[in-house]
Amino acid sequence: MIRVLRVTVLLVSAGEVLVLHWAALTFGSGGLSLAQAFLGITLLATFNFSVLPWVRSRIRATGVTMVLSRTWLLGSVAALLTGLLLAAVFVVVGGGASIADLGSSGRLALGWSGGVTLALGFGSVLWGASVGSYRVRVDRVDLPARSISPRHGALRIAHVTDLHIGPLLRPPRLREFVDRINRLEAGLVVITGDLFDFDPEFVEAGCRELGRLQAPHGVYAVLGNHDVYTGADAVADGIERRTSIRLLRDEWECIDIAGAPLVIAGIEDSGDGWTERESESAALERLASEIPEDLPSLLLAHRPSFFAHAARLGFSVVLSGHTHGGQVALPIAHHYNPSRLIAHQTRGIFRARGSTLYVSRGLGMAGLPLRLNCPREIALLRLTSEAAWRANARPPAPWARADDTSPDRPASRPAIDAAGEPSHRSAASAVRRPG
Repeated sequence: MIRVLRVTVLLVSAGEVLVLHWAALTFGSGGLSLAQAFLGITLLATFNFSVLPWVRSRIRATGVTMVLSRTWLLGSVAALLTGLLLAAVFVVVGGGASIADLGSSGRLALGWSGGVTLALGFGSVLWGASVGSYRVRVDRVDLPARSISPRHGALRIAHVTDLHIGPLLRPPRLREFVDRINRLEAGLVVITGDLFDFDPEFVEAGCRELGRLQAPHGVYAVLGNHDVYTGADAVADGIERRTSIRLLRDEWECIDIAGAPLVIAGIEDSGDGWTERESESAALERLASEIPEDLPSLLLAHRPSFFAHAARLGFSVVLSGHTHGGQVALPIAHHYNPSRLIAHQTRGIFRARGSTLYVSRGLGMAGLPLRLNCPREIALLRLTSEAAWRANARPPAPWARADDTSPDRPASRPAIDAAGEPSHRSAASAVRRPG
């Protein structure tokens, strides 16, 4: 990961030099020479490398230092994106003008196309930080699950993840999210980790708002790596004291859905190996040995890297987060985003060995206060049989990617109907705890 960070800083510096080169070509007598460009990259990279540790230590601060650190981060992202686009412009437009020997006309075309590219690159980041970061989308998705009963089809599951309650998600904004989740009237609410973001001072106020979540069959959660960094025991204690959320710490329960059993299991993130693309867990092995094989199971695991292991063990459905969908993604190829560095599965539906994984884009943000082509997500899920799922749409092959759904036009599944949930409440018929 350190190597990736270093390469990224170098690319940012190169992007800044390309912007300077375009400005010199457009408004000066000529562009930068190769020696000048090399010197510029060296100086800017030295500056960026020296500033980076300070920015990382101040990103969750308040006041002027927060503004400066976030401005540098957003500017760096804009320089990286614009630099990549400018490089293409120089190759296509500049190269074509040179081959055609267009002279001043080619230089004019390069100036205009470069200007549009700058507006697109920096404008996109500005939009993502001001508008995109506030967009919240409810995605309605059907998920195929083995051993599922038609009675489970009446259950709607609200899945949220990666809230990162802290400087980037404060209690007033969190209250709006909780109200929106409650308005969906889901039968079950699940949270797959990273409720908090480093600062334990937000735990009490955050839990007070989370305690307002309501669902007939309960609210379940697991902890993610950022909860570990915040203090796993402090977060768990706040949840226990301030909410009715059932926190699964390598545990499982069996709930009743209109007379049909459904297992809800959860594994706690250790906080280590957060960049692993594939992970295994001894807790998963133990849970799989305890859960009856004939029961449908819903596994909450913060990181999608556990999916391959969970699929081998026979879990029906796995719900995860962690990736944030990259927060920044290409307009059409959404799965090409920065989170591919830490996960094979970045957003949407995945299949393997008859098991289904759904990776949410998350409801919060971490690091960058930016979302571009990747709105915040509340997923409203419905479990369905494999046959019913296949009848509605062709399923993706194992490990294939399904596009994210929109509020009123799911990409691969029909919208969940608006029928209300059954009036009965579930009773936990079995509880299993570690040890």
